[in-house]
Amino acid sequence: MRDKNFSQLMQGFLLLVILLISGCSGGTVQLVVTEISGPGSLDENQVADYSVIVTNGVNVEYAWSVEPASAGNFTNATSATVTFHAQECTVNTDIVITINITAWKAEPTIISRDVRIMDTNQAPIAAAHADLYRIGDGQQIQFFDDSTDPEGDDDIVQWEWDFDYSADDGFSTDSTLHEPRQEFDIPGAYLVQLRVTDTSEIVDLLDVALEVEIVENIAPVITQVNHDRTTSETGNTDEGVQLEVVFEDYTPPGGPHDIVWSCEYGYFDDYTSPTPIWYPPDAVVECDVNVEVIDEFGLTDTESIHQWVTQFPVVINSLAPGNQIIPQNLETTFDGTINPANWVFPNDLGYGNVIFMHFWASWSGLSYSTMPILQDVYNLYKNDEYYHLTINVSDEAADVSDFVILNSYESTYWPLDYDGSYFNTTRGWNEGEDEIAQYILFDRDGRCRWAAVGELTWTIELQLAIEQLL
Repeated sequence: MRDKNFSQLMQGFLLLVILLISGCSGGTVQLVVTEISGPGSLDENQVADYSVIVTNGVNVEYAWSVEPASAGNFTNATSATVTFHAQECTVNTDIVITINITAWKAEPTIISRDVRIMDTNQAPIAAAHADLYRIGDGQQIQFFDDSTDPEGDDDIVQWEWDFDYSADDGFSTDSTLHEPRQEFDIPGAYLVQLRVTDTSEIVDLLDVALEVEIVENIAPVITQVNHDRTTSETGNTDEGVQLEVVFEDYTPPGGPHDIVWSCEYGYFDDYTSPTPIWYPPDAVVECDVNVEVIDEFGLTDTESIHQWVTQFPVVINSLAPGNQIIPQNLETTFDGTINPANWVFPNDLGYGNVIFMHFWASWSGLSYSTMPILQDVYNLYKNDEYYHLTINVSDEAADVSDFVILNSYESTYWPLDYDGSYFNTTRGWNEGEDEIAQYILFDRDGRCRWAAVGELTWTIELQLAIEQLL
């Protein structure tokens, strides 16, 4: 019974104390707050805790702030303990951290703390490279920035380039672009320097300036494209065309060159070689084989040669003296003596003509019957690069002239083979036949591609061969 009375007495006493504290007649409570604890200085970007202790008060609320507001930011800014994140600064900066404390029946309490944020920024590190270090005059070099910064590469805010740097003359800004592209007009050696600046206005230069060389340059000149034939048979690898490009390049002497051969048809054994072989396609075509010479600065020269691909193989047999036209001395009824170098082989390689030879004689009836349809062939192609030679065997010049005039026949030439010696040389392409008339068609390289003997009643095959060779 005694313990129960004591407990009731203590409860009453505590109630009396609470009433006195709260102020029965409307009074206020004086908050008891410690000073703000935490470091008095911070490095930029440092994180630190600040706190206060309130020893009395009911429903206490906290509001942290910093002046200037840009100096940093808080985590848990409404708690007794707060985490402060200092921002980056360019110089040492004094700030004020403040807490505003409020509670029920208490006057607000404001406490501040002076803090210094230290500028600890480290210098950026300048670095750069170029896409080329040797170019021709008038060309351009692309420069790239590789600079870094310990505080993050975004801390670099300015780039300055000096394209003709001299340590004696000092740095001179030629460009403020981040990664400029620069043209150099005057040949010579240049030092290119980069200077970078960070947000704290700390600068750095390249430890070693970039070295570039500008060379006086003239484009290469192709002087000759050599080839051993202009006509080949479809798909015949034995008739591959041996090619060679010859060129000159005066500047820079001895510089590297790239060679590129190309053609819409066929293929090369090595299209980057100065002396490749081009193999004909499996189709009848007329095309250009192109070659491009490229110097180390990208300056070029190009040339082409024309090629004909025919379905007709070279006619070779055991009695033939070879597969090309044999020069001989012949005379014509109208033009006098013709130098063999001028007409029998007017085929300077690459500029040759298709040559058709028809051997005839007044004593051969087959010769006369074929003349009219050969005249039609001549009329079709006489305006092209086509030589039509109507070669008489063992007749007198006057008889040939009368025959031609009487029948109004035309031909590129009317050669006379007085003793049949030229006929005896060339008849091997027709298996050594002695019969007249005979017909032989040569391509632009002087190689026999079609031959026949006897009377011609139609010329479709001959015309097809001519058109493919032209």
